[in-house]
Amino acid sequence: MIRRLAPRQREIREREALILDTARGVLLKDGYYGLTMGRIADESRCPKGTTYQHFSCKEDVVLALALQSHQRRFQMMSRGAAFQGKSRERLAGVGEGVGLFTRLHREDAEIIHVASGSIREKAARQRVEAVLRLEREVVDLVRGILLDAVSREELALEGFVTVERMTFAFWSLIDGGVTLSLEGVPEHVLGSKNALHDLWLAYNVLADGYGWRPLFREWDWEETFAQVRRSVFPKEAQELYGEGAWYGDAGKVHPRYTHYWPETS
Repeated sequence: MIRRLAPRQREIREREALILDTARGVLLKDGYYGLTMGRIADESRCPKGTTYQHFSCKEDVVLALALQSHQRRFQMMSRGAAFQGKSRERLAGVGEGVGLFTRLHREDAEIIHVASGSIREKAARQRVEAVLRLEREVVDLVRGILLDAVSREELALEGFVTVERMTFAFWSLIDGGVTLSLEGVPEHVLGSKNALHDLWLAYNVLADGYGWRPLFREWDWEETFAQVRRSVFPKEAQELYGEGAWYGDAGKVHPRYTHYWPETS
């Protein structure tokens, strides 16, 4: 049964959506310091007092925008995690979801980055808690794949290695690497021309170090990504890579890994 909103409720939601849409445009154009409650009110043509009825401060507005962006990214990640394959392939699917999201929705990725850190101290408590809950879901998604890897005996926990420590390591690598790529650090400081590809290689070094099978050299990972793109992200992959380019930036031809890893005798 569909619950219809009362006219007053609909008006409140529409006004809040207008405020957020206006704030998003200002934030992306002029940055965090160019965003003020007065400017949001002026450009949305909402009285300043009405704007404050919806959001307590600009930090609250930014966090509301970030929550929307977090939800969009989490949807992409969840789709990647649902890929029908080995556990390590599933985490690769999550990574492809993050990569596609970052490149196709760079503005959302930037908003997530802006909303981290100290600005949360001023935002409404319920909004902060909503973001934290979603961030925990992201971590639990990665953790769940690792637990699946252990149950399938594709990953053996030895010594100091725990699922929790591996979850922290992998998500730190992915989230931190994406954040640095948004800032242009890999290219401007390190000379990297393809930060997300370099991140993928670093991820595989880490996964191989944990002994998570199939190892990098044991598996056709380009084919895994092609299958992920065809079955999980067909629309997004074609939008980014081009029609029929299931092998990503390599196009329609299957690339080989010899240019990634030197052959050893």
